[in-house]
Amino acid sequence: MGQMLGPLREGAPRHIGPYEVLARLGAGGMGEVYLARDTAPGAPPGTYVALKTIRTDVAGEPAFRERFRREIRVAGMVRSAYAAAPVGGDPDAGTPWLATAYVPGPSLAQAVRRGGPLPVATVRALGARIARALADLHAAGVLHRDLKPGNVMLAVDGPRLIDFGIARAGGATTMTATGVIVGTPSFMSPEHVAGARHVTGASDVFCLGSLLCYAATGEDPFGEGPVAAVLYRVAQAEADLTRLPEELRAVVTACLSRDPADRPAPEALAELLGGTAGRPPAWPEAVREHIGEYGRELAQLVASGGPLLEVPAAPAPTSGTPASGGPGLHAAPTVAPLPVPVSPPTPQRRRRRGLIAAVVALAVLGGGVGTYLLWPEPAPKKPATAGPPAASGPRVPGVDDRGLADASGVVPQNAAQRPAGWKPWRAKLSAPAFGCSGNEKALVCRTTDGWYEALDPANGKKLWEASAGGAGRGGQSYMNDHGVPWIVDKASRPTVHDSVVVLAWEGRLQVRDVRSGAVRWESKEPMQGTQREVTRPIVADGTIFAAVAGPSPDGVIHPPIGMAAFSLTDGRKLWSKMLTSDEIPYSETRPFEPVAYAKGQVYALSDGGLVTYDARTGELRGQVDRAAAECEAVKVLGDSAYCVSTPHVVDAEERLHVLDAATLAAKGTVPASLESLSADVISPKAFAGFAKEGLGVYDPKDGTRLASYPLKDTAPAGLKQELSSPLLAGDRLVFADYSALYTVGLGADGRPGGLKATPVPGAPGPRAEEDERDPNYGIVYGRRIRQPEVLPVGGIAYVVYDKGAVASVELPR
Repeated sequence: MGQMLGPLREGAPRHIGPYEVLARLGAGGMGEVYLARDTAPGAPPGTYVALKTIRTDVAGEPAFRERFRREIRVAGMVRSAYAAAPVGGDPDAGTPWLATAYVPGPSLAQAVRRGGPLPVATVRALGARIARALADLHAAGVLHRDLKPGNVMLAVDGPRLIDFGIARAGGATTMTATGVIVGTPSFMSPEHVAGARHVTGASDVFCLGSLLCYAATGEDPFGEGPVAAVLYRVAQAEADLTRLPEELRAVVTACLSRDPADRPAPEALAELLGGTAGRPPAWPEAVREHIGEYGRELAQLVASGGPLLEVPAAPAPTSGTPASGGPGLHAAPTVAPLPVPVSPPTPQRRRRRGLIAAVVALAVLGGGVGTYLLWPEPAPKKPATAGPPAASGPRVPGVDDRGLADASGVVPQNAAQRPAGWKPWRAKLSAPAFGCSGNEKALVCRTTDGWYEALDPANGKKLWEASAGGAGRGGQSYMNDHGVPWIVDKASRPTVHDSVVVLAWEGRLQVRDVRSGAVRWESKEPMQGTQREVTRPIVADGTIFAAVAGPSPDGVIHPPIGMAAFSLTDGRKLWSKMLTSDEIPYSETRPFEPVAYAKGQVYALSDGGLVTYDARTGELRGQVDRAAAECEAVKVLGDSAYCVSTPHVVDAEERLHVLDAATLAAKGTVPASLESLSADVISPKAFAGFAKEGLGVYDPKDGTRLASYPLKDTAPAGLKQELSSPLLAGDRLVFADYSALYTVGLGADGRPGGLKATPVPGAPGPRAEEDERDPNYGIVYGRRIRQPEVLPVGGIAYVVYDKGAVASVELPR
């Protein structure tokens, strides 16, 4: 039940018992699990179940049929608001089956793998409800015996415990008839491992402690490695809780006591975690979106009026018949941004399809057995654009000119992130743009006068505006003669992340609601503020990483600079480290700040070069070698990190370095063709960036140049324009100048296609240079011709120009 909907295989049953089989949910050792609809007379309309079946060859063996009979009997004993409700079963049918309520959502394991660890408050609420489910099971004389993240499903109104395949009534042993231990090694109890004659309710509590640790850290508390080693650590109750938030440590430690008598009872544990009264768990935005994908997929299937079927493979081409380039079968999707492929509706179903909408009311569970309400929807309006939807991919929390937090320049495109009612638009900020970030909820830009303005991605209308330091409009940001920026109130670029935007300036860190602009919390930590035009907070893993000011002795103009980690939820300071050790002279000023995040590590620039820290603890993990000491930023791809040295010598060339992502040690040399590439995009398919000859696209394995696109100056004489940094939006490289949006499609093998130019309505076009210098200050940013920014989200490109013009267009295909 942890998978999303897959097509029915050829020969799959269409009806089992009173159920119409609609799609495939997954498979196990003895059979398959289907999504099915109850068609029995009198059944509430829209009742959907997870239908577990036994394979025909296995069903003929009395031992397996008896085991399934026992599972049906145990499942029938389960009555809990926090467990998937049993509906019925028949162990004697030709195809034995067991039906439980269908839970439209991911498993806890899937949600954490995709969205990262859950906030402490969410873990508490989730744990209290699963503890309550265990209390209900134990009261009925049932032990679960396989409590693990894959057996906890996340629905919009809370978690559900599932899968009673190895559950037993009280007094059962921990082994099968053949002496094989049952359960999942990382989520067993010491009693399981010891093969004790009897497990107890305390064994389920131990497993729940392991599950809570996983939910809060994303890691198994007993580590990885050979099964024997994991089982030994479980047997000794040697859990690693160092990354567990302090607020959860006491209760999880109690659950993981080696002595079962020292573990809290499920009822007491539920209260220790905060009880189950009140609202359901506050799922993070990423989890809510994940759950929503399941609901949308179910809605699309229901609207189709028929089951999800495999598409027959195309016949082999004959003479004179072109070969088909499409795949033979539909694969079970991992996300659901696109309409689910379904069989064509019959004429009767087509009429029914016009009467019901593809909308599922997930919050309504009729009688706890999976009844979903459907309601009519007005006839759809003519779409604003005729272009196809964007390619599918995971949801991204926010995008800026570097891409995502790993700074690789790779931005997956998910059509579910296209704002409702979107159509092309153009808008104008109140002052020149100076760094933007956005997602499907809002586009937030810093302006050169130290303000922030938020636009609605659907139509370009202003949502809110705010001053960084409280100053009025009209201030100017500039660069002095030493090349050091002086930005109004040292306001950083904004970082949009899910439903919030993070802002930082001198002396202040602030988190606002991205739609309303309301301040959620504010910290008066001595923030360092902007050090370069590119300065921004890094947000990932429920944490904000930002530069902070160090101690400032009297007479010190440029005090040491540090970096701190703050809780995104409430602003608590988690840890801090110094990035510089002394006063920094003008000649050595660089952006000493966090620059990227990937796989639990945050990367920053220190006075000793790039360093990397454990994002949870702040423990130093590595530092660059001398050869890469001039690198100021890093891009992370898998187990490698790439940085470009920025020599402070006239006419010196930039140089690309490849480093170990964990330690930043030199990993090897890059091919000669890549050495002088700016490497704006680092992806498994291709490296891409601007070089002297134009845009280059290279094979990441050997540096072979796959394509080169000379970029001529298209500005008429006396006029000028700039190019944005390229990003990889789905399967297309994308960048812009002052007139057009440029795209280069990449094939499945990374081979680039032709360069396509698409005019951008509202683009300012090339313009004449103006006097950018102020005799008293230096270069004024608001007068300077600067590169535009392209933010690709959900198949839409938001193009921001330096003077404040903003355009929203569909990415061409």
